[in-house]
Amino acid sequence: MAPDPFTELRSPQGSLVSLYASRPSPGGFAALLSDLLRPIREQAATRDRTVEMSVRADVERIRDLAESFETGSAPAYAVFASDADGIFQVEALTHEVPDVALLGHRPYLRPLRTRPRDLRAGFLVADRLQARVFVVCGSVVTELGDPIEAEPVKRDYGGFEGNAEHTARQRADENAARLWKDAGQRLFEAHQERPLDFVAIGAPAELADGIARALHPYLAQLPRVDFPAVPGSVTETALRSEAASSADEVRRNRQAALAGRVCDTAWSGGMAVLGLSRCLAASNAQAIETLVIAGDLVRPGVLCGSCGFLARSGEECPVCGDGLIETEDVVADLIEAVVAAGGSVHQIEVASPLDNEGVGALTRFPVTV
Repeated sequence: MAPDPFTELRSPQGSLVSLYASRPSPGGFAALLSDLLRPIREQAATRDRTVEMSVRADVERIRDLAESFETGSAPAYAVFASDADGIFQVEALTHEVPDVALLGHRPYLRPLRTRPRDLRAGFLVADRLQARVFVVCGSVVTELGDPIEAEPVKRDYGGFEGNAEHTARQRADENAARLWKDAGQRLFEAHQERPLDFVAIGAPAELADGIARALHPYLAQLPRVDFPAVPGSVTETALRSEAASSADEVRRNRQAALAGRVCDTAWSGGMAVLGLSRCLAASNAQAIETLVIAGDLVRPGVLCGSCGFLARSGEECPVCGDGLIETEDVVADLIEAVVAAGGSVHQIEVASPLDNEGVGALTRFPVTV
């Protein structure tokens, strides 16, 4: 699901409830929704009458969704509601999210923005006689065409064993190499149509390197994983399992490299900034190209509802003069500002030098902050 339909939701008085709930054990939605909504209702009780009554109506309406959530099949749901503003939107999600509920002027979209995208893996499963090619993305396994068969070799070891056997083995090696090249070409065409993130070779261990040498140079530059398999018996379940575990490793390596790049660039005086305050200032200047957040960093801050100015604290916007609004998670507002300005956002889970700063960014141009 794309979060964009919810980006423009607004509640001028701050009564917008954003709730995310992943599927609990059977029968658990009612208790989960009650637990998530209790702090929201307590918070609203300290606000003006309009907000309190709006939240009270929304809490009851959201609780009533428990039964439909139980009978549904989605792994998670998102709800955005503000009775005072005529807002009530429910979205079934395709992936699990952290269970959270927040009250504010704008929708809380961080669980959607920071979800890692599914990696697209190219699988080549082969032995010396047959090859099969697959693309795996998330839980979807797609086989590309029919299995490819190697040209059979007539083996005749009777009479003239030496030369005949040598010729037959040489021809079998040539046919296997041709088989792997044809399969690699099929995988390369899939890569040209839509880039692959990594390549997986399923084969007997002694064949994996030979198969890899048959790949197009572009594919050879991608991360590669090998696993034992034979084309005649490989299953979609096995491919999904291998893709999931390999994707986790590829993603961790990418995250570590990205965090290192941000830190190294900033430390060398390049176009990068480290620390939340500096990133907020860079975002206000529309300078952030790539935002990187270490884990689930959450910090309070302020934002301007008129021009979008962000800061750690303050009462009056220095840009337009309007009053600043307190926000529980200014990192989430930073994420929205970066996305709105055409930048990318990465929330990483690996340990890295960025942990000390919490957040960093590569910028489009030098920024003085």
